[in-house]
Amino acid sequence: MVHLNNLTEFKYTDVTNTEFLDDIRELSCIHRNRVRWKPGRETRCCAFSSSGDKFAWSPGHGHVEIIHMFTVSQLNHGDSQRERNSITCGCNVTSMKFAPPFVMTENKFSSTSLLATGLENGQIKIWDSNNGHLLFNLSDHTDIVRGLSFSPCGIPLLVSCSEDKTIKVWDLADDGNMTLTVRQQKFPVLDCAFSPVNPHVLASVGMAKMVIVWDFVHKRSCRPAGRLLGHNNDVISCSWSPDGALLATASHDTTVIIWDPHANVQITVLCHLYPLPCPIYAGGANGAWVTSVNFSNDGTKIATVCEDNHVRVWKLWNRQDTVYVVPLSKSGLQCRFSPDDQTLAISQLNGIVTLASVPCRKVLSLRHLSRLAARKAISSKMIDLMTLPQPIKDYLAYRFPL
Repeated sequence: MVHLNNLTEFKYTDVTNTEFLDDIRELSCIHRNRVRWKPGRETRCCAFSSSGDKFAWSPGHGHVEIIHMFTVSQLNHGDSQRERNSITCGCNVTSMKFAPPFVMTENKFSSTSLLATGLENGQIKIWDSNNGHLLFNLSDHTDIVRGLSFSPCGIPLLVSCSEDKTIKVWDLADDGNMTLTVRQQKFPVLDCAFSPVNPHVLASVGMAKMVIVWDFVHKRSCRPAGRLLGHNNDVISCSWSPDGALLATASHDTTVIIWDPHANVQITVLCHLYPLPCPIYAGGANGAWVTSVNFSNDGTKIATVCEDNHVRVWKLWNRQDTVYVVPLSKSGLQCRFSPDDQTLAISQLNGIVTLASVPCRKVLSLRHLSRLAARKAISSKMIDLMTLPQPIKDYLAYRFPL
């Protein structure tokens, strides 16, 4: 684990505390009893609803399973079978996202029941997760849809990114019509995410070390606001902190970088291979590629999935470098925290979804809550202009762990 104490010098700190999580359950898979595993049966993605009452994953071959979500300790085979329903998409599902609450005045369905699925053939299908009805079929991408992100703040927009090197914007309030295509990409775009507090900030990552922050003016206009340089290989996944102050990016260079994207500064680097591979070898098969990253909803933890068959939960801003570890039977592909941060879901290459119970503080420190509230309204540039003691400025800007 690497902390950036200032802008020019890295400090390497060994992880001395490693705890294995033992409260783990697995969701059954429709292909689980097959002796031979074949391509197409991977669980590539999973998602929690914004309220945490639903969990969806794709067990392969175009199927999506949705269950009513319990805590991990309560989940068992009988519960999952009783509360499960299935959707058939007709093609392998490569990304999925539940919609947050927003107003749909001309439609009779609830936005909180919307489930968007990106498919291998370039289509995006949006379903009513309550009854499995298809509501929108968005067809304009020409290659695999790798990432989906709904706009925050109650705006009914969906952004998608694809291996066809484009980012597209869809207006769900206007029957899902496409309003914008961004073609300034030279390489496939592998993930995208709106800032959770600002509908005008969008991040995208992709091949050739690409990490771009976009100024999303409105649904018909988008321009690049800056490019973050630091990775040495393809960037696969991105996730925002809940206050929108930090951006985490996962790469095949074996690291996760946590950025202050508004100041173009690296705050922390999480290393999955030590010592780090030299940049010239960063593209080699080293068994430590990071495939997914996800911020917890309280902003104190980050989950990362690595090709060494382990999922790590890093406790940020803590003087003790304790990392929770979840061992997997097969390589993981994606991880997602539940809204209450008590459950971590991991989709795997063998079609299984692992649910792990994560220890979390029931009451966060007032200092951390104050920073979360402040950073939702105060940008990094504004912090440097404020007449405050330097330690307070550093704390607000996440420049050192506490």
